[in-house]
Amino acid sequence: MTKHSNRQQMMFPGRVTANGLGRRLGRRLAFGTAVGLIAVGSLSCGSWKADDALTALQIVQVQSITGGDSGCVVSGTASTTFRTEGTLDVYLPDNSYPPYVLPMLIANNLDTVGGSKSTEMNNITLTHFTVTLSAPGMTWPDDVCPATFDTEQITISLAPNATAGYATSIIRSQHSACLLAALNPQPNQPPQHVLVTAKIVAKGRHGGTTIESAPFVFEVDVCTGCLQDGYTDPQLVIYRYPAGYPACDALTGDNPYPGDPCLAPGQDAPILCCGYVDAVGSARAVCPAVPTGGKAKSP
Repeated sequence: MTKHSNRQQMMFPGRVTANGLGRRLGRRLAFGTAVGLIAVGSLSCGSWKADDALTALQIVQVQSITGGDSGCVVSGTASTTFRTEGTLDVYLPDNSYPPYVLPMLIANNLDTVGGSKSTEMNNITLTHFTVTLSAPGMTWPDDVCPATFDTEQITISLAPNATAGYATSIIRSQHSACLLAALNPQPNQPPQHVLVTAKIVAKGRHGGTTIESAPFVFEVDVCTGCLQDGYTDPQLVIYRYPAGYPACDALTGDNPYPGDPCLAPGQDAPILCCGYVDAVGSARAVCPAVPTGGKAKSP
């Protein structure tokens, strides 16, 4: 895999163009393991439910999000809103490598045996998830972006017949960097795509033994620029990918394409970025765009 700097960074009135791939592939995930970072819920007949014997611990569905003053929360009860697959734009002009964050509903399907809260034998403690990624023609260097990895360690207690919500990154930043290098976008090229399949297994403790769920399968359309090419605002259509993005001081009012505030930038929602010159004269980009409306200050 080779790196290409194919959206050269330059500034001109009202417009800038994007940086190419310019960071190390080993850049670690900076966020996405917190419960507060979540995605739109998903439930699809067949593929989202465990239907074999491993149903004591179960990933039931991808959860919807609830926002508001308390921030983004992964609900602990089933949602009726759902998404059948995800989208991740790994070619943001700020040179970030966004993760894909998946909020899940996890269930303990065991019945109570009548013990107290502390002595109940069918309590389950959720400890982590194991994720396995695959994509057509994609290789996953173990030392950079391994195909199989364990998520962060957690301790979530599940009483019998109880559910809980939790979000974690099923595609980490280092995987996004590897995928971007493999997609290898070229100047003036339309968005490139690769379908990444994630198999997620919930793991935990039941009494003195380990327990795990059946694999839960979720597909993510990983692309270059596809969430930056659908602008319909008349003033912004000229910035559809692969065109350059606007300068922040050329934008006024609110950003009509801010992404979803509860998702990682570049995940599942159209996003508009913008550029500015920092205090030392270097051209930079910010995603989502922060309109400054001609003010002499950077975002």
